[in-house]
Amino acid sequence: MPANTIRIAQVVSSSATSGAERHVFALAHHLTQRGNHVEVLSPGGGWLTQDLQNEGIAAHTSDMKGVGWFRTVGTLMNLIKEQRLDVIHSHLTRASYFGYVAGALRRVPVVATVHIANHDWIYKRMARGNNRLVAVSNFVRGMLHGRGIKDKHIDTVYNGTDFAEFAASPPEPVLDEFQIPRERRLVGLVGRVAKEKGHLLMIEAMKPILEQHPDAHFMFVGRVEKQFEPELQEAIETQAVPGRLTMTGNRTDVPRLIDSFALSTMPSSIETFGMAAVEAMARGKAVVASRVGGLPEVVRHGQTGLLVDLRSEGLADAVSYLLSHEEECERMGVTARRLVEEKFTLGAMVSRLEDVYRRALS
Repeated sequence: MPANTIRIAQVVSSSATSGAERHVFALAHHLTQRGNHVEVLSPGGGWLTQDLQNEGIAAHTSDMKGVGWFRTVGTLMNLIKEQRLDVIHSHLTRASYFGYVAGALRRVPVVATVHIANHDWIYKRMARGNNRLVAVSNFVRGMLHGRGIKDKHIDTVYNGTDFAEFAASPPEPVLDEFQIPRERRLVGLVGRVAKEKGHLLMIEAMKPILEQHPDAHFMFVGRVEKQFEPELQEAIETQAVPGRLTMTGNRTDVPRLIDSFALSTMPSSIETFGMAAVEAMARGKAVVASRVGGLPEVVRHGQTGLLVDLRSEGLADAVSYLLSHEEECERMGVTARRLVEEKFTLGAMVSRLEDVYRRALS
C-alpha cells in the first residue's frame, strides 16, 4: 500500500437519502479511488450500507440510539485498532459524539463536517488538539465563530458534485413519462420536500407565474417528509393550479430530470450550502434561490441565477423574468456550469479533505 495512503473511518448517524448521507457515499467512493482506505460506520436499515458494499467499500452498521450509543463507540474503537485507522471523519451531530469519544480514547484525530446549522456543544468541545471542523460554507464557518470556536480549527470545504460528468438528456422523454404536454417549460425544485425547503412558497408563486407564462409547469423532485405532507396537500388543494404540478418522489435519475428544466429553484428558508443549486448549475441551469445561509456563496446574483427574499412575489417575479428572457437564462446556465467545474467538483472537494486529514495527522 502506498506510503501516502490515509486510513479513514467515516461515521454518519443517519442512513436516509438526504445530503449528508449522499455526501458520505460519494466521499468514500472517491477517497478509495484515490488509493486511500475507508471504513464506513452508519445505522442499519438504509440504502447506504448496501450501496457501499456494492462498491467494494467496507461498511459496518450499529444501532446508534439508546444503549446502542455505547456499542457504537466500542465498534468504532475496535475498527480503529483492527484496521489501524489514522483519522475519524464524522458527519452529523450524533456521529460527532461517537467520533470525539472514540478518538480521545484511541488517540486518533477527529475531523467533523458540520453540514447543518447546529449549535450543539460537541463542536466547541472537539475544537482542540489536532481535531478539525469542516464547514461546508463560509456561512457555517461564521456560525462556528459565533460559538467561540477559533479559526485555526476550522476549514471551509465546499461540497462537490459529479453531475457535470453525465451526458446531456433531451427533455421530451421526461415530459412524456409524466404526461406533461411537450410545449410546457418546466420550473424545477429538487430536494427533500419539507417546509424549510420552500415548497409552500413555490406553490404560492405558481398563479402569478402562470398569468405571465401559461406554458409553465412545476416539478418537485424528492421524497415528501411525512410530518409535512398534510400541510403540503392542503396548499396544493387550495393554491396550486390543477394539472400544473408534478411530484416525482425519490429518483435515481436526477441529472436527467434537471436537463428537462427551463430553470431550477431553491427557495429555502435556511440552507447551509445549497447542494441542489450546485447540481442544477452543473447541468447548465440558472437557479432562482433565496438569499439565505450559504446560498449566496453558490448562486451569484445576475451571473449564475437570481437571489430573492423569502416572499412569493419576489420568487414569482424572478422566475417570470428568466422565463421571459431565455437567452439571458441560458447564458446564466453556461456561467453556472463553468463555476461548478472550477469550484464545486467532487475532485476538488476530496483533494481539500485529504489536505484537512493531513493537517490533522501532522
